Amino acid sequence: MGQADMGGSTEPTEDERGFAGALSPTGSVLHRIFQPRVWEDGERNAVLNELFFEGPDWRPFLYRFATLIVLSTTIAALGLISNSAAVVIGAMLVAPLMTPILAVAAALVHGQLDRLWVSTAVLVGGTVAAIASGWVISRLAPGTLTATELTPELLGRTAPSLLDLGVAIAAGLAGGYVLTHPRAGSSLPGVAIAVALVPPLATVGIALELGATSAAQGALLLFTTNFVAIVLSAMTIMLVSGFVPSDRRLMVKGRLRVGFAVALLATLGVAVPLTWHTIDVVSYQGFTREVISAVRQWDPAGRIIELEADVGESRASVRLVVASSRTPVPAWRLAELLAQGSEIPVDVEVQYRLEQRDEATAD
Repeated sequence: MGQADMGGSTEPTEDERGFAGALSPTGSVLHRIFQPRVWEDGERNAVLNELFFEGPDWRPFLYRFATLIVLSTTIAALGLISNSAAVVIGAMLVAPLMTPILAVAAALVHGQLDRLWVSTAVLVGGTVAAIASGWVISRLAPGTLTATELTPELLGRTAPSLLDLGVAIAAGLAGGYVLTHPRAGSSLPGVAIAVALVPPLATVGIALELGATSAAQGALLLFTTNFVAIVLSAMTIMLVSGFVPSDRRLMVKGRLRVGFAVALLATLGVAVPLTWHTIDVVSYQGFTREVISAVRQWDPAGRIIELEADVGESRASVRLVVASSRTPVPAWRLAELLAQGSEIPVDVEVQYRLEQRDEATAD
């Protein structure tokens, strides 16, 4: 790779630090944590050489990247289908997607458009390859997996929430910190596990092959959330840590502001559907607690075996399998209890299993 086109390193001035802080509401806080330091050109170029591959390094990098994408997605897809968390974690360690994502962030803060397009192309190509690999593995894998019966590992990546956005932001901060503090490089595998980039893409491919379009959309939203949050967080760390030299920062001030604004708007954009889903999850959990409480009043001897609930704006429905040692209690009484608590009509379906206890002693 060619050397970065930057000037010599100097100690950031107060104005420049203020500029970095103005780019983000968290800038001033981060500045206190990630103190800027003087970077030698050799140090900076060594870090950038880990992200950008040019000249004779380009083709070997592309071969390695493509190979690891296919292998990591294959491992992730098999783990997701077999519902093995350990296998999925192994796939996260093999996945190479953190490199192009951090490269996008580095290109943005340095205002290097050529490197930005190349890194974006690599990331898009890797994303498509990962989805395709997940589709193929789902097609070839034996089993009875269907669109309506996904494994818990798959389902866990189809309904992202604001918690996932928080994890992605923290992972982006950690990734940027590790990048700008080479001695912390051993922590990068932990960052890769925390943010989980490949499993959502494998889930997209599997869900598409099964015809579970809604699940595929949710998994793609999770990956997009991870991507934009990592880019925004990593950019912030790179700026406040002094990784971008002062003369370069002033030279590309306009591009830098535009890039940061786009990353911020993209993060806010994914936060909207995540917020709505989080509200739905909180509503569902609250309604589920009401159902459990109502069942205790309805039949103190009853034991819930299965519970399925659906909460809408104007109506709710509950399907229960209840085991009890008492004579079945009419379902309409439970429906009334639930309607009083939720203030909307509730449809209740109960399967009642009568439990009987029989003891005997023989000499």
